[in-house]
This record gives sequence, C-alpha cells and structure tokens, in this order.
Amino acid sequence: MKTIVRSRHIFDGVDSKPYRGYLLFDGPKLITVEKGWNYGDLDEGTTIFCDDDNFIMPGIHDNHVFFSGWLSANCGIDLTPFSDFSAAVDLIAQAVAKNPGHPVYAHGWDSESWSAQATRAVLDGVSTTVPITVIDKGRTRYWMNTAAVRRYGFSEGDLSAEKRWRLIREMTSDETIVGDGWHRFQQLLLSRGVVSCKDIVFDDCSVHELIDDHVLDVSMYVESVSEPFDVPALVKARQNTNRKRVRFGGAKVMVDGVVADGTGDIYGDYVAGGAKPSVDYHSIGETVARLSEAGISCCLTAEGDKAIDMSADILSRHHLPGTHHSMSDLEMITERASKVMAKSGITAEIYPQILGLNPSKAQSYMGKTIKGDDGGDFYRYTNLTRSGTTVTCGTDCPLFITSVPDSLFRATRRRFDENDGNWFPEYAMSAPDLLKAWSREGVSEEQRTLASGKPATFTVFDRDLISADDDALRDAKVIRTVIDGNVAYQQ
Repeated sequence: MKTIVRSRHIFDGVDSKPYRGYLLFDGPKLITVEKGWNYGDLDEGTTIFCDDDNFIMPGIHDNHVFFSGWLSANCGIDLTPFSDFSAAVDLIAQAVAKNPGHPVYAHGWDSESWSAQATRAVLDGVSTTVPITVIDKGRTRYWMNTAAVRRYGFSEGDLSAEKRWRLIREMTSDETIVGDGWHRFQQLLLSRGVVSCKDIVFDDCSVHELIDDHVLDVSMYVESVSEPFDVPALVKARQNTNRKRVRFGGAKVMVDGVVADGTGDIYGDYVAGGAKPSVDYHSIGETVARLSEAGISCCLTAEGDKAIDMSADILSRHHLPGTHHSMSDLEMITERASKVMAKSGITAEIYPQILGLNPSKAQSYMGKTIKGDDGGDFYRYTNLTRSGTTVTCGTDCPLFITSVPDSLFRATRRRFDENDGNWFPEYAMSAPDLLKAWSREGVSEEQRTLASGKPATFTVFDRDLISADDDALRDAKVIRTVIDGNVAYQQ
C-alpha cells in the first residue's frame, strides 16, 4: 500500500533549505520525493499523512553511544520514587534475601539528600558477602558495600566506565539484564528519531550476541580495557556479516583525558598548574599501525589541541585501503588538524550538545581552564566545515540523550540554559550542516538523504527546527520515526 507524507518543512539532506513537498513510498524504498503537493491521481487505498507544520528529515545516526554504560546506570532496582532512606535500604535487603548470593544492582538514589546516610557501613549491614552497587540519579556517585568494592575494584567516586569494567562486564553477561536493557535503550533512541548508532563495547562484541531484537542498525567499536586488542578476533568479527542490523565497525583508542579537569593534552598551561598529562603517542601509533594493517578502522578519542593534532598525524600516516579512520570528542579542534583530516579522509565526530554541561556562560569552564585562553579555542566547528572535513554527531550516551533540537540550540545558536549570551557564535556550525551531520554514518561516511530509490527511513518532528525561536526549539519533540517504510516509534 502506497503512503504519502507531506509537509511544508522537508529537509532532504540534499538541498540546504527545507521545502514544501511530499514523500511517496511503498514498502522499504522511496518512490519519489517531490516539491509541492501535486500528487496527481492516487491509487485507491493510498494513505496520506498530513504533517503540514511538522519537520521531516532523514533518519538520525548517533555516532557514539555506550549501551553498556547506560545499562550500568539504569540496571536493577529503581530507587527514584523513594524519598525515605530506610525504605530504600529495606528494598535492597529484600533483594538480597530473595536471591541469595546474586549481586544486587540499583540506581536512582538521591545523593544530595542521603549523602550523610548512604555509607558503606549501612550496606555492609545488609550483606558482607553479596556485592551491592547503587548509582545515584545524577550519575555522580556510587553507594557500595565492601564486598562490591573488593569484587569490582573501584570506589564510590569512580565514575569512569573504564574503571568500572568488571561491573559492566558482569552486567552485560546476564542475558535477561541485557535483553530488557536493550529494549528500553532502543525505545529511548527511537523516541529521539535515531535509526542507527555506533555502540562502544569493551574488549569484545559479546553483548550484542545476547540481543535478538535489533530495530536500530548497530555498528560496534571495540575499546580495549581489560586486555590488549585481540587483532585476530577483531578481524573475525569484521568478516562476520551474518547478523541482521549488527556489524563490527572498528576499534576505539583513548588518547588523552578531559580538558576540564586538567588531564587533556594541550599546548598551553593549565590555570591550576601542575604537570600536564604524559601521552605515549609512539605506543598509540604502533597500535593504530597494527590495527590498520589488519584492515581495522580506528577511532581516536582526543580532547586537547595537542592530542588532536598528534592524533590526526597518526591516523593520516596509517590510512590504508579498506580502513575508515575517525576522531571523536575534538573539544579543541584546530585548523591544522582539520586540514590533515580533510586531506586524509578522516571523519570528525563531534558532541554538538556539549555546551549543555555548563549551566551558563558565566559559569562555563572553558574560559577559566587554560592560561591566556578566553575560551575561544573550544568547539571551533568552523575549522571542520571550512576545511571540508566529513562531520558526524555523537552523544556518548548516557552523557547526553540524543536530541537534534538541543544540538541546534547548543552548536548552531551556541546557547546555554541561562540566557546570558552565546558562546563565540563565529565558530558555530550552520543548521543545514549540523542536520546533515546527524544523518551521516561515521563508519562509512554515507549520508542519508530523502530521494527516489533511497530507504524510506526518516524522522518527523512536531515543528520546524530551523525557524523556531529558542523556547520553541527546546520544546520540539519527535512524533514519528520510520525505518524502511515501517513506523518504529509513534508519539
């Protein structure tokens, strides 16, 4: 049965401006995409969706999600509804008694209200042998017993996923936990218009082997955490194309730390003083060379300007046929690195919602972190667009939940939550460029477009994302996500 979707605001990924038009499809492919609403003679039974004031764009690709990390923050007992500390402790104790010997996971405790009460000793009183881990609702702190600290090898203040790998591995080895978690995670992304993603997995691809209901297209990137890269295993994973909607994408390599806390590798000096981080670029180069020679694409994660320049050089030296290298984070992307990336075909993955980490311009960390830097060296997205670098977007979910409207507010309008000005608007990414980046798969550089013969895969928002004022933009919602002609999400 043929379907027509019409709107005054179709962004097809080809034209730079939305237009009044319609999509016609029958099954998984678009038959035609036309400007205007002159359908001609319609077949009997043709369905027409009058999304006249809605915004239609190609399906969204999130090029950096971390399902395992999201799972670790949303697994087990939900303590969010509890305001009574004692009642929460009783519920945890009931879980220990119900399934003796099995680890207990919980989330959503109120660290602001319970910080003095939620001690290790309290959970030791529940059990000295069963590991109990409870992450707070803001993902800023754990509440654990001694058995958990010993088993997983991290303490309450350690929120780095790399430090929590033992806990994450345990959670992602449980088929029931993974199946239920993926269903919820997938529905969350579909409700944001996402139709595909790049998922970061630790050490191997086993977590997706436990999932049998992939609606999203998933590309897995392996990060080495507990052991060095097993190159033969990665080659085997790359060659395994038997799984529908799931594929191996490449390897993720961490380069430096976080500029905000002084662990990013920068050319300048930190205001806080102290020694700058020491990054073993020679070792990273050897790792990239070994992976590239085996046909494995690499994504280097770099924040500081020095780390970004060095990473671009490493990837450009090892950009071999069959590989598709990329760089992520790129907080202090330089003009030099952008030119190297453009010349070598290295894809840039930015986090366009990143300004949301700061409540206001006055309270932002960027202009207070590096000596002599007013913050203008952060998020210079024009370096990428002017050089012709291919750009895609990611969220590092659960750091952010995918939101195209929020990314436009942050990266195009360069705004904070508090209305105290915008952040160096001269370095903003244009709305059309950002929308195209959201519809581009970083693994292949393929950009989704709405055109004849292309998949009928698109996202419908409840208002025009480009002309909406700031308040209206921030209230924008996805009302429908369509994959291969089928409605995958409906508000």
